[in-house]
Amino acid sequence: MIHFDFRAKLAVAGMVMALVALLASDMTIYLLIAFLVIYLTVQGIGRHALVYLAVALVLIGLRLYSNGSGITPLLPEMFLFMLLRTVLMLMAAEPIFGMPPGEVVAVCKKMHAPDLLSLPLTFMLRFIPAIRGEFGDVFDSLRMRGLLSIRHPGRAFEYMVTPVIFRSSRIAEELAASAESRGISFPGAHSCRREIRFEGKDGLLVVLSIVIFGMCLFVDRVVLI
Repeated sequence: MIHFDFRAKLAVAGMVMALVALLASDMTIYLLIAFLVIYLTVQGIGRHALVYLAVALVLIGLRLYSNGSGITPLLPEMFLFMLLRTVLMLMAAEPIFGMPPGEVVAVCKKMHAPDLLSLPLTFMLRFIPAIRGEFGDVFDSLRMRGLLSIRHPGRAFEYMVTPVIFRSSRIAEELAASAESRGISFPGAHSCRREIRFEGKDGLLVVLSIVIFGMCLFVDRVVLI
């Protein structure tokens, strides 16, 4: 398992989001998916990579089956197009979501990032895993009680979302109080148990990202034109 610096992960996420907006060919999207699967696997989150890959393959299969016409009026081709690119952005952001918030705060302080950007990012990184866990708990509870049924999807959706909405407000308050008690708003230097260094492997990842970015654009705009 390789641990990359937050700045290197941020560079990869920015590169992927730019490519998602610029690429038009399916072949370059497939190349980007392969790169992201390897990127996640070397960081020890291969299970997440397989889940994302399975979802991407299903969406690719649906797009090939629809042949540009969409599956149903409720599942048009444009929706599949957007879902596939959303999966790419989630794959690029997955290593960032799994980072300890304290490390993100330390890196932001080291980069002299304004609190207007660093504080929302820190709360987001703590809030998303908490909400994900809440959805998992609610889903398990409903499944044990037999309340999940494809015959009543609206009711099942209501049973899942309603408790999470009520819990999310309490979770937000608890996270804000926890962060404040740990001194997140302290104007001085913040310490971190991990050593924050931009090492050679991080620079190599940034260079590789730039190469992938240029290669995808070249293949998309020149080779497959």
